[in-house]
Formats: sequence, structure tokens, C-alpha cells
Amino acid sequence: MRILHCFILLLLASFPTRAQNREIAFQKDALSAALQEGKTTGKTVFVDCYTQWCGPCKAMAATVFKTDSVADFFNAHLISVSLDMEQGEGLAAMKKYKIGAFPSFLLLNVNGDILYKFVGAMSANEFMEKIRAGLQPDNKIAVMNRQYAEGNRQDSFISNYIRTKLEMMEITEGKQLAKEYFHHLSDKQRTAASNWFLFAENRYRLYLSDVHSENFAYLCANWRAFVKENGKAVVENRLGDMYRKIAAYALEGFYFKKGYPYNKAEFDTHRRELMTTDLPDKDQLLLLMDIAQAAGEEDKLKVSNLLADHIDHFSPQNQRIAYSFWTFCNAGTKIPIPRLNEISEKILQTSQDHFLTGMAKSMIRN
Repeated sequence: MRILHCFILLLLASFPTRAQNREIAFQKDALSAALQEGKTTGKTVFVDCYTQWCGPCKAMAATVFKTDSVADFFNAHLISVSLDMEQGEGLAAMKKYKIGAFPSFLLLNVNGDILYKFVGAMSANEFMEKIRAGLQPDNKIAVMNRQYAEGNRQDSFISNYIRTKLEMMEITEGKQLAKEYFHHLSDKQRTAASNWFLFAENRYRLYLSDVHSENFAYLCANWRAFVKENGKAVVENRLGDMYRKIAAYALEGFYFKKGYPYNKAEFDTHRRELMTTDLPDKDQLLLLMDIAQAAGEEDKLKVSNLLADHIDHFSPQNQRIAYSFWTFCNAGTKIPIPRLNEISEKILQTSQDHFLTGMAKSMIRN
């Protein structure tokens, strides 16, 4: 099933507020005709890849595309097409141009080849900066695509190419490149600071190092080597965040998704690897693994008991597992959750987090 991401980077504060009278003259759902026109005029074709339901797409159409300076430039220098990705020519275009997020923007030559691609809603100034960059023959995307096609496989190039693919939301290609790159590297190279992006808390983490990923498993098994190259605090923070995420995902129902059924051995591995670490809250994280396992076994009583017995001794970070617990309580059967009030009351007694305590108050049942 396709997972389509809709960017919400709406910088509305920087959108023009004065009256605007002109707008980009789009040809609607007419890519073939636009390319044919380009062969006659020699103009580059701009494609706005949108969907009917995409809020950021509508914001761009209502603001940036109706900015006079933007409209004047586009209408003078480009052939512009707005293409619904869920019908007509948009269906084939989405596959051909690897559209994974909306809005996506393309600059095409007259043969329909990509000259440049970028993703997400933005201000008119940023939008025009990207358009002008993309119109340069030696723009980043064109150069990298050409170098890869010509066989460039240098590590420094591939690591940047992976990130570029993911930034364009070409997720399948980016993940495949990252997998090939990971397996090409030696153990020493994998743990180097230059390759920490494969494992780190960053904008690529959902695609490269999420809870079920090979990269996360490698990090857990080789954390000492990563500490030597990347620093103790950085690595321990990442590990702690990921173990907390496992527990949260398990309670919220995201961990045991299609292809990843509950497997007791998996949690035995997590506990065994956690035991080898020097994480300061290791004992609490081990309890979170017990909670995650109980969630996988759909044992609400055990989950509730573990939290009620220990949450008042958890760190502020680890107490936030209560949010996921409350989601867990409301999911599936409406069986009353034992000790629910006790958990909330212990949070009220020990937490300084106003959002958490506010939620705890709302969860107390008379």
C-alpha cells in the first residue's frame, strides 16, 4: 500500500499579504500537450503535482501561485501544468517521477526528463529560489542524477545522493540506495561519524533507522563502536529514544503492524542488548520493554500493574509513556483498566509536566 506523505511546511507568515492581481497560467491536467508546446517554444515545463485533499497544495495555489512576481516570471519563461496525481495523466506521472509527497514540483525538459525536483509548501521567496536554482543546467539534482547514471559510486557521493533522494521523497529509491550502501561498508566505516546519518535522530530516521530497521538493530548490537566514533551522549540519547519509541509504538498499536507480528524473542533481544549498555535509566527502559511485551500479548492487566508499580519512579522522559498507555486503554475492548486512577494520581504527585498532569487529571474516573 502506498504511503503518501503530505508536507505541512506552511510558512504562512512570510506569504504576501498585499493585493495580488495575477496568477500562474496553468494548463490543467495536460502534461502531454505542455511537453509538445515545449518542443515548439523551447521552454521548460513546470509541473505542480497535487491532490484534491492536500491542504498545503491548496495553500500554495491560493498564495504563492497568485503572487504577482511569481506569476510574471512563470508566465514569461515556463509552460506550467497543474497535474492531479490521482487521475488522468497524473497516475502515470506519479509513477514515472516517483512522487511520494504532496505538493511536489517538477521542472522537465521537452522530452519529459527531470531537470529538477523539490517538495513541500513554502514561501514565495523560497519557491522562486528553488525554481531559479533548478533552471541552471548544473543544478544539484541534474548533476547528481547524471553522475549516478555514469557510474559514480564513491562513498561521499552516495551518502549525499541517499539524502537527496529522501529529501525529494523518493522513499523507495532512497531506502534501496541506503541498504546497498550499508552492506557495502565495512564495520569500521559503518560506525564512522560520516555515516552516523544512517542511524541518527534526523529527518531521515523514519526511512533509515526506525524500530524495525536493520540499521537500528546494528546500532543496538554495536553501540560501543559507535560511542568511540560519535560520542557517548549522542549514541546513548539515540538508544534511549529508540527504546522509548518501541514501548510507545507497542502500546499505540504501531509496532505490531503487518509483517511484524508479536514475537517474544524480539523483546528478549532488546532486553539482552539493553543490559550491555551504560544508559543511566537502563532499569526503567528494561521495564518499558516488559510493558511493550505485555502490550504485544494484549495483557492490559500486566501493562497496568507494571506502570502503577513503577511510574512514580520514572524520569520525566520515561513518564511520558503514560500518553501511549492511555491510547492503549482506549483501544479495542472496553474492559475496565485496573489501577488506572492510581497511575494518574502517581503522575500528579511526581510530574512537573503541565501537559502530562493535565491529561492525568482528565483520565481519573470516579
